Amino acid sequence: MSAANQPAAGASAESNQPIVFLLDCDNTLLDNDALKAYVDTTLTAALGAPLTARFWAIYEDVRLATDVVNYPATLERFATVCPDPALAARARAVVLDCPFPRFVYPETLAVLAHLRAIGHPAILSDGDAVYQPEKIARSGLAAAVDGRVLIYIHKEDHVPEVLAAWPASLYVAVDDKARILAELKRRDPARFVTVHVRQGHYGLDPTPFPPAPDLQLAAIGDLRRYAAADFWRLRAP
Repeated sequence: MSAANQPAAGASAESNQPIVFLLDCDNTLLDNDALKAYVDTTLTAALGAPLTARFWAIYEDVRLATDVVNYPATLERFATVCPDPALAARARAVVLDCPFPRFVYPETLAVLAHLRAIGHPAILSDGDAVYQPEKIARSGLAAAVDGRVLIYIHKEDHVPEVLAAWPASLYVAVDDKARILAELKRRDPARFVTVHVRQGHYGLDPTPFPPAPDLQLAAIGDLRRYAAADFWRLRAP
């Protein structure tokens, strides 16, 4: 793909307008699989294997009940079954005091700096209303996108709110989940370009979700190879 700085010949005047980049967080900007593995290892050291297994069973029960990963609700429910309040407090500290910056992908901040030079990067994330914004803020990601962060349980169901929050003629959605990218593309194909980052367990899932993403990347760092004009070329006619 060319890295030219000018729109393709015949491009509309819209191509001179800023692009809004809608970037997922987990396994797109931040290695959430590694973060979860860290929590598991640290919990096991603090609680022992049986209590840690109980914690993850509650985690899955909460996720099924609320349709979202919800660590605060998991911790509250775990505290009611944990035989020792001190151990429940240790579990809470392990989960909520994670060293989040450690799990930001090495090239993420450079990518966000590149996107700021060619448009407006923003984080559009799935997640709960407490832990997810804390993770995004304390990892440094919120500051790297100038505070442009929106979080929903199902972000693909909130397209009108997203477009109203960050008006633009072109949106580039960057995500590890092909299913979400396909849904965004179906809802507004003329204004969405979709970029599938093949990181994490969802990103490596071979299941196709039509329409196919406009661009597939092996890693988030590959976004630095693309200029604004490249994304305008990828836009649907």
